[in-house]
Amino acid sequence: MREKKYWNEKAETMPLEKLRRLQEEAFKEVVERAYDKTKFYRRMFNEAGVKPADIKTLDDIHQLPFTTDVEVASDISLGDRLAVPEEEIKMFHSTSGTVGAVVPIAFTSRDVDLFLNELEARSRWSMGVRPWDIVQILTRFDCCLLGCRTLGASLVLLSAGRYNVDQQIHLTKTAGVTVIEQMPSLLLGYFQRMEELGIKVKETKLRMVDGVGEGWAESYKRKMEEKYGLPFMTLWGAVEMGGFAAAECEARQGMHIFADLGLLEVIDPDTGQPLPEGEEGELVVTTFFSEAVPLIRYRVGDIAKLLPYEPCPCGRTLPKIAYVKGRASQIMRVNGKKVMPIDVEEIVAKTEGLSDQYQIVMEKPEVKRLKVRVEYSPEVKELEALKKKAEEAFFHDLGVETEVALVPAGSIERTTFKAQRIKRTYL
Repeated sequence: MREKKYWNEKAETMPLEKLRRLQEEAFKEVVERAYDKTKFYRRMFNEAGVKPADIKTLDDIHQLPFTTDVEVASDISLGDRLAVPEEEIKMFHSTSGTVGAVVPIAFTSRDVDLFLNELEARSRWSMGVRPWDIVQILTRFDCCLLGCRTLGASLVLLSAGRYNVDQQIHLTKTAGVTVIEQMPSLLLGYFQRMEELGIKVKETKLRMVDGVGEGWAESYKRKMEEKYGLPFMTLWGAVEMGGFAAAECEARQGMHIFADLGLLEVIDPDTGQPLPEGEEGELVVTTFFSEAVPLIRYRVGDIAKLLPYEPCPCGRTLPKIAYVKGRASQIMRVNGKKVMPIDVEEIVAKTEGLSDQYQIVMEKPEVKRLKVRVEYSPEVKELEALKKKAEEAFFHDLGVETEVALVPAGSIERTTFKAQRIKRTYL
C-alpha cells in the first residue's frame, strides 16, 4: 500500500485563495463567539470600543486588542475565560511555567480531538514520523506522546525508565528507538551521556530527532547532524495555543504554519505594530477552533519572522515561518544592539574548542559589553588563544565587544527542563 504523503492532504495543500476565505470566516466566528460566550473577551473588546460586527475581513484584526501572557496567567478566573460550562471540560493541560506561572489550559472533548488527532499527529507526520517508528518522548509532555500514538507509532514511555536518564538511554538502544523527541539543550547532553555509557548513537536504530520547546542555533543543528548522522527536525507550538502550531517538513526550508487552524501575525515587540514578511518580531496567534478557551491575538512571546511565500518542494501550500530564535523577554540590549541567546549560541557552536554549554551574564538591563561564560573542550590547551578567537568571533558576527570567560566542563549548572541561558544579576 502506498504511504500517504500528508496527514491531512485537503488542509495542507489547500489553494491560497480558499485558505484565506476559510480563515476569514473562521476568524469572524471566533471573535463573535469569544464576545458572546466569555466575560474576559467581552470586557476586553468593550474597553477597546470594538464589537464583533466591526470585524468584516482579516484586515480588521488590528482593531482588536492583544491578549498577553500576563492576562492569561493573572488572577482572571478560568471561569471568565471559559466559553463552555465547566462540566464540558474533559482535559486539563498547562503552560510550562518557563517565564511565569504555570497556567491550567482547559479542553473539551472536541478540543482534545483537534489537539491530539489533528495538531499533534499532523506535526509529527510533517516532520517524518511514521506508524512503523518506535518513538521516545523525553519532554514529559503527554500531548506529544499521545499525538504519536494517534498516528500509529509505537511508544517508549518516560515512566518505563523510571525518569532516570541512564535507564532511558539503555531503553533507546534495547527498545530499538527510531525517533527521539526532546528539547534541544537537553538532547545534546543526552547524546553525550549515551557515548559516556558506551552506546554509540550511530550504532543505534535512531533515524531522526525532533526538537521542541526551544529554538536552537542552525550551527548546532548542522554540527550535531554531522556528528551523529541524523536529521534534527523542528516543531513550534505552545500548550495555551491549543490547536495551532508550525512544523518543519522534509524540504527543511522553515516551518509550515497550520494556517487552516489559526492566524499568525508578527509584530514589533516594542510598539505592537505589524511587521511584513521577512522582518523579525514577536509572534501573535489567534486560534480558530479552541472551544473551551478562545484565544485572540495572543502575544506568544516568541521571536521569528514570516517567510516570503513560495511553493514548497514537499507540495504543501501552507505558508511558513523561520525557525524561532527565542523569547522576546530574552532580548538583550548591548551597546544599542539587540542580541538574543541564540545569536550567542551560533558563535559558540561554530568556534572550535568551545563546548555547547554557555551562560550570558547581564549586570543591568543595557550594557556596553557582553559577558559570556563558556565551557571549553577538555582537549584545549591554549586557553588564552581560544578566548581571543572567541571574542573576535563575537565582535565580527554581532558587532559588540564581548568578554569571554572560559570555564572547565561541568562548571555551568545544567537544567532539567528548558535551558536558562541568561543570568541577570541586577534582579
